[in-house]
Amino acid sequence: MSLFKIPFILASAVGIQISLTDPSPPPSSEEKATPSSSESFNEWFLKLRGMKLLKTSAWAASLTEVASILAMHIDPSHIPEDIYGARAVRFLCNLHPTPITPAFLVGSIAIAIGGALRLYCISTLGKFWSFHLSVRKEHRLVTSGPYSVVRHPSYTGVLFQGIGVAVMYGSQGSWMRQSGILQVPFIKVRPAEEDRMLQRALGEEWENWAKKVKYRLIPGVY
Repeated sequence: MSLFKIPFILASAVGIQISLTDPSPPPSSEEKATPSSSESFNEWFLKLRGMKLLKTSAWAASLTEVASILAMHIDPSHIPEDIYGARAVRFLCNLHPTPITPAFLVGSIAIAIGGALRLYCISTLGKFWSFHLSVRKEHRLVTSGPYSVVRHPSYTGVLFQGIGVAVMYGSQGSWMRQSGILQVPFIKVRPAEEDRMLQRALGEEWENWAKKVKYRLIPGVY
């Protein structure tokens, strides 16, 4: 498995890290806009540290794939059996790293570009940047940099990243779909057990629902 894939994986993880990190202190209650229903959801999501969860998930997936690639270059027979490292290497090798595909390249580059654009927006806005919908004290209109091209370039970056994630992890032949990472014991066993239980209890009603809603966890993937 080519080590050349690793820089692209890490670049996409860094892009997501940048995109979901707020470098400025949160605005005061006086600076925040009156919340609409959508903004109330955003505030709730931020209070639950949703951004941190997304970043942790991105790094977990990225580092697991990197470790899986590196494990393919290690001979587990050279590691004593009583050391947990040998088991870890065998587990990572069993995740079946996937080769570099056009979809992977397009997805990872789109995520990195989206992160770079978000960083450009953050540096351009400076202290006026915030995840919260707000107007800062002494706020001024910024019309330079990316804001001279479109009015909301940071969301253009989010759009790039959303497409990139869907292509990189959801396309046919992607690592997420082919590696078997979704077959870890709890994720594999618990939903399957619940399906069997519901099928026995509800019969045809559950079967009709399962035909309509085919995926257990991730649409188009698993």
